[in-house]
Amino acid sequence: MPSSKRVFITGGTGLIGRELYAPLATHGFEPYVLTVDDNHPILPQVTWIKGNLFDETCLAKALAQIQPQYLLNLAWCTSGDYQTSPLNFDFVRAGLTLLHHFAQNGGQRTVFAGTCMEYAAQKTLLKESDSISPLNLYARCKDNLHRLAQDFCTAYHISFGYGRIFYVYGRKEHPSRLTAALLNALRAGNSFTIAHAQLLRDYMYAKDIAAAFVALLDSPVQGSVNICTGRAVSLADYTRTLARLLGREDLLVLDQQPAAQPLLIAGDNTRLTQEVGFTPHYPLAQALQEIIEE
Repeated sequence: MPSSKRVFITGGTGLIGRELYAPLATHGFEPYVLTVDDNHPILPQVTWIKGNLFDETCLAKALAQIQPQYLLNLAWCTSGDYQTSPLNFDFVRAGLTLLHHFAQNGGQRTVFAGTCMEYAAQKTLLKESDSISPLNLYARCKDNLHRLAQDFCTAYHISFGYGRIFYVYGRKEHPSRLTAALLNALRAGNSFTIAHAQLLRDYMYAKDIAAAFVALLDSPVQGSVNICTGRAVSLADYTRTLARLLGREDLLVLDQQPAAQPLLIAGDNTRLTQEVGFTPHYPLAQALQEIIEE
């Protein structure tokens, strides 16, 4: 008898996506993961679908064959000049195409990934009801897809959740990302400068983010939900924690140069904890220690 919790997943090999599979199994999902990469892990509970997110024929065929009840759309461009890249428009189109074929094949519940960059800057924790004023093309495209997807799902009677991600750190990060760059520099015995150490950000471990998305997917909660810890940490404290775990605080240079970006970007996670019922599991030091030992 086919599983009643088949989920079609995009972005399942990324920094967050590769952490999905343990919580998906815990929640009883049967994952079908779209990927262009043959170099994916061999996981007995996962069915890998070779294909391109931008190939509508591929999407139509896969969704017709699987007929998933759930859709989790994490895929987006997140490297290089992603904040200004024209590729952002392609992901808007692909998201709507996904929804179309999901609806045509009996889809019931979907969750899309957004970003905290959609919010207007403010001096307090960001709530889902706060003003939206996207900071760049990436955030504008995310916000536009959110609005269109919400309207589409309302029209087709599909349950729709939208998780806004704040700041991510995790295992096997791209070397250009802060955590990996700092880790590599300190291990090599090189000094590392944090130019804006005073900035306050809401950092959440990729394992917690993945588990939060699965919990949101498996809940009836609709609309926007902040995927965050609800606490801000300064870049000074964040990087100092990693340096201390490596025993190389002497190589960390903390500066407080004026910054064009907001001092505080952190989220209120009341909806996540009280409505979805998910609480982050990993304290910062524990998560960073796990990354170091990877």
